[in-house]
Amino acid sequence: MTEVVDCWARDPVEVVAELLRNPTFKESQTYAPFIEHIEELAERLEDADEEERERIFEDFANTEWWARIQGELAENNHPDATIAPVILASDKTQLSTLSGDKQAWPIYLTIGNIAKDVRKRPSERAVILLGYLPVTKLECFRESDRSVQGQRLFHFVMRQLLEPLIIAGNEGVLMNCADGGVRRVFPILAAYIADHPEQCLVCCTKENRCPTCPVPRDERGELLDTCYRDHDTALAAMQDPKSEAFETLGMRDVPEPFWEELPYVNIFGCIVPDLLHQLHKGVFKNHLVKWVSRGREEEVDARFARVPPYQNLRVFSKGISKISQWTGNEYRQMEKVFVGIVDGLHEDARVMICTRAILDFIYLAHYPSHTLATLEQMHKAIRRFHDHKDVFRDLGAREHFNIPKLHWATNHYVASIIDFGGCDGVSTEISERLHIDFAKLAYRASNRRDYIKQMIVWLTRREKVRWFQGFLRWCDRSLQTGTSSRSEQRQTIYTEERSLPPHSGPREHLEEEPHASQDAPFLDSALLPSLAARTITLNSRGHLHVDSRCLNDDAMAVDDSQTSLDDAMEVDDAGLRDELMDVDNDDVDMPFGPYRIASHPGLGFQTGRDISSHMNAAGFTSALARFLQEEGIPVSPSTLLDHHFPVYKRLSRVLPSLRGRDNDSFSDAVFAIPADSDNAIKCSTLLYVDDQNVAENIGVKGYRAARARVLFALPPELQRLRPDPTQPDAHLAYIELYTPFAEEPEEPSGLYAVSQSFVGGTRKTAVIPAGQIFRSCHLLPRSGASIDRSWESATVLDQCNRFFLNTFSDHYMYLFVE
Repeated sequence: MTEVVDCWARDPVEVVAELLRNPTFKESQTYAPFIEHIEELAERLEDADEEERERIFEDFANTEWWARIQGELAENNHPDATIAPVILASDKTQLSTLSGDKQAWPIYLTIGNIAKDVRKRPSERAVILLGYLPVTKLECFRESDRSVQGQRLFHFVMRQLLEPLIIAGNEGVLMNCADGGVRRVFPILAAYIADHPEQCLVCCTKENRCPTCPVPRDERGELLDTCYRDHDTALAAMQDPKSEAFETLGMRDVPEPFWEELPYVNIFGCIVPDLLHQLHKGVFKNHLVKWVSRGREEEVDARFARVPPYQNLRVFSKGISKISQWTGNEYRQMEKVFVGIVDGLHEDARVMICTRAILDFIYLAHYPSHTLATLEQMHKAIRRFHDHKDVFRDLGAREHFNIPKLHWATNHYVASIIDFGGCDGVSTEISERLHIDFAKLAYRASNRRDYIKQMIVWLTRREKVRWFQGFLRWCDRSLQTGTSSRSEQRQTIYTEERSLPPHSGPREHLEEEPHASQDAPFLDSALLPSLAARTITLNSRGHLHVDSRCLNDDAMAVDDSQTSLDDAMEVDDAGLRDELMDVDNDDVDMPFGPYRIASHPGLGFQTGRDISSHMNAAGFTSALARFLQEEGIPVSPSTLLDHHFPVYKRLSRVLPSLRGRDNDSFSDAVFAIPADSDNAIKCSTLLYVDDQNVAENIGVKGYRAARARVLFALPPELQRLRPDPTQPDAHLAYIELYTPFAEEPEEPSGLYAVSQSFVGGTRKTAVIPAGQIFRSCHLLPRSGASIDRSWESATVLDQCNRFFLNTFSDHYMYLFVE
């Protein structure tokens, strides 16, 4: 059998150079490693101890890998080296929908010099398509006796693709940088993003073994102290497939892996956490949910169907057992409520302990930055699971725990975070999203014949347009800032000694080479290097032949009418159109910063009588009278019935980062919209400051849960009677109260319990200034051993009396409560 396949690829060194000199990333690039401590953020974190020196692990620049490789380069006579940590990601994806076998295997490249907040956003284009790996019918990675040819082909192609990194990684390459400097850059493979089968393919290991460490396959279910596989030992074993070491290490017969000669690379340490497949899909959905639900599927479905609605939360109205097509979003939606779902489901408390431990680990793993304290929390969470996991053996849900994904999460997440920073910067969710723009949309623009060639043409044309748009933006910025002429710029660059920005790293100034990228960085290289094809002929005997060629841009016609997803997506929130004109109360002294509310009441002006009768606010006038009397305004409830109050639909606020980090704020909204003939009621549950003397930035102490019924303001005739008639925080909220939080959460769930608060058989209510509202919150009904089937999702907040504060409703709430 013989098959000819094409591999389309760019020169990775040229791609690294293009990313470094792109002025779009000028403000987000780092050129040298550094160490950051919490004490540097003391001014932004009110509760930070100035003497505390906890190190922060967030991105490549302030973690261990970069500093370690920088030291190795210095030992090899390169003390002024600038490292470009190369991050690769590859994942085969299906192009045809419903039926067909059309596939593409894109490989992406980015660098750790660019901040991960930029790398994660597809619209920034900080991740570049390096090429398409060949998809051949001779490969079958999951069947060991027929996978050797496919494995060797993959490594043969990758070896040629990454060959330029060998010389560049050993000797360095002079590259223009976006800040105007010229540096000797060493592009070194740092991380490889892939799912488990592809991790094993990259590391040449069997799929029933860990690709990172040499743990025996029967011991993967334990909490171990393991280390990375040794590079030289693995290579030696692969040279002798009949040796005992080859079998013991669980290696594949690939005598020339692509990473063999890459400098400063231990491929087993390059494997990074995969939040999507390891945690969301693997440990949580495929294992924990099945173990906990075994024999109780109907009850679990009933509980999911009766979860109260909440913003950005999906209610599984038919449960989860009937869902046939799962996505990462469904996994995350289930995680938000699963701890509350499990409460009371089993008599054995160990089930809840294990559930809470796994969810704690998942949420902690999502932290964008870590300290030694949070890493210790992750370790304690996974240890709690291992201490109580035998409950699933006792229940007959599991015989053993030799699960590769559970092993990797248990033993390698903390070490990977120390090396590479937060898992969100190296997750497969990034490459999965890129498939839309670089594979699926491109395929749909083709006529499905020789589709890879047509995809290349389509992507190249769009890339040219995008880069020219970037060049125009650069020209516009240059004009606005009064950029000097070309000759003046060159004189400035090569004759003045510039002070380097923090952590800028070493750079070289070369008078003999024109620094064109400073004048026109996009025209300097014109465009990224074209994708060139390498034709590879392979046969069943393992002979491989390669030939190179380029594709003419006009070689075939491609439909350019297809738009990318980020170009086509526009949010149209017509239901809240009247809320778009918000009033920003910047001058108000509030504990969480200013809130925003519409300048015109979305629900019009209503009398106190109408509010009481039509908005589920029977105690409105009594509560408002008490509030005004506390401010020294003698009014009775009856006198408020005929006043006209402006009534609003929602109040929103952007909450500052609880970590004191940039780009870590949280947008929240509180709704108070009554039901009508077309729409169900939308009244948010919320947290507000009940005792400002003890309320802190983190923790529920001093806060109380309530449900917003009415968001309103006082009419002028009442507002002028207040102690400060001109105060801008004239907006108020009529709320129904829940009981105060206990000092400690309930065990074993670790959730805070609340109940509806009553006075004399009626709901306890109050009116509070809108500025006291902290944020919305989610309450989960406590159902005991079996949930009441008469409850419904839309009305369960009125039907049920006991609730849990949902710590897992979002990551901001988790950090605040925990």
